[in-house]
Amino acid sequence: MSEYLKKLMKLMDISEEDNNGMMVVNRDGIVEYYRPGKTLSAASFFPDFGEKVTGKYVVDLYPELTEENSTVMETLRTGKTISGAMQTFTWQEHTVTMQTTTYPIMEGGRIEGAVDVAKLLELKKDGVRENINSGLYTTDDIITGNNAMINLKEVIKDVAKNKSPVLIYGETGTGKELVAQSLHTESGRGSKPFISQNCAAIPENLLESIFFGTEKGGFTGAESGKGIFEMADGGTLFLDEINSMSYGMQAKLLKALEEQKIRRLGGRKDISFDVRVVCASNEDPEELVEQGVLRADLYYRIGVVKLVIPPLRKRPEDIPLLTEHFIRHYNRKMGRQIKGMNLKALELFSQWRWPGNVRELKNAVESAFNVEKGDHISLDSVQGFLRKSGGSRVSGFSDDAEDRPGLPEILFSREKLHTALEEGNVDLAEILEQCEIYILRETLNRERKLKNAAYKLSISPQKLQYRLDKLGLREPEKK
Repeated sequence: MSEYLKKLMKLMDISEEDNNGMMVVNRDGIVEYYRPGKTLSAASFFPDFGEKVTGKYVVDLYPELTEENSTVMETLRTGKTISGAMQTFTWQEHTVTMQTTTYPIMEGGRIEGAVDVAKLLELKKDGVRENINSGLYTTDDIITGNNAMINLKEVIKDVAKNKSPVLIYGETGTGKELVAQSLHTESGRGSKPFISQNCAAIPENLLESIFFGTEKGGFTGAESGKGIFEMADGGTLFLDEINSMSYGMQAKLLKALEEQKIRRLGGRKDISFDVRVVCASNEDPEELVEQGVLRADLYYRIGVVKLVIPPLRKRPEDIPLLTEHFIRHYNRKMGRQIKGMNLKALELFSQWRWPGNVRELKNAVESAFNVEKGDHISLDSVQGFLRKSGGSRVSGFSDDAEDRPGLPEILFSREKLHTALEEGNVDLAEILEQCEIYILRETLNRERKLKNAAYKLSISPQKLQYRLDKLGLREPEKK
């Protein structure tokens, strides 16, 4: 089990921002380990939870839990992952509602245990809802020196005053949930629930019950339980990766938003709610509508206010600020005394395109903390992680032409270029053509629309099409 714990600790480091705790049980259902998540709310209400549950049989933790309804016991029986289960339990005079995902631990085809990751959704004592939002972000947590981001912070404060739906668009890793939480904490709903749901993380057949809840007897095995709209009543509901929903589910969501009421699965009465809905997409929503992925009527409903987060590569002035922020963060977390980065590492960070945006930068700093022996982060400590991340190669940090496939080797070595010039073996037209082909291919890999690619190259779409035809390159697929 100890080997699994090391792997699970890494899993927890990756996922801790989106959960309140992780529990590990052995194959007999005995709790071997518990760790609270990064969000402070659960740990602050139940600081000794880990001590009280470790060594206990999982079914004995809550009076409502049985071997039949426990997701942990079901995973131990079947070896299957159970995602997005809504469960309500009693703990120390509190009624606790959480969303859990349970993973099996397998070795040699045998079930050795299970991992249960929980997100606290609602907490009540004597029927009164507790504020569990103490660990949420505010606009002060948005670290930036970029004018567009500074303006975005001001817009968040203005928009937060209203109830209008908000659609956040930003590439993966830009901080969409940070913006969503800031909208909530800066609003008059800050003391009310903030419920976050990644729509891509839950199987399609479970989404409806998670959204709208269930009524006991509505279908086989159904128990009465609130959906996230009811749980977010009075507060904010954040729906991330809204573009991952099926068309049918989008229609049901639109109906709920239009009517401001839902009906539980198997229920017979409508339930009204007062919720501010904030949605997010990692793809341009207007293009998604054009492609038929996102319903136009839903887009117009959720996109009353549209906030765009620029990618990190378009705000290079934020790279050193964020780097310093994460160095301070990991110094505290890991007990280190890293003073900063050396010049070569800083140069690499400034030239990297950061395809994973702020999340990738944070992970790069954390990776460096794990391998760096000195008091400054060196080039060697970060370069390995960035190359493995699958991002763009950075010129000037390697003499290996394999890092830029398709380009003439003599461009990456002054010695090779001088030798070729002395031998009279330089075909300038061929070299320029190879460079043009490389640049066109790289651009078209990033921008599949001809007009967008042409804009990035500062030429007209007609000129780009002419060059593609002349060089024998196929036009990118139109969407």
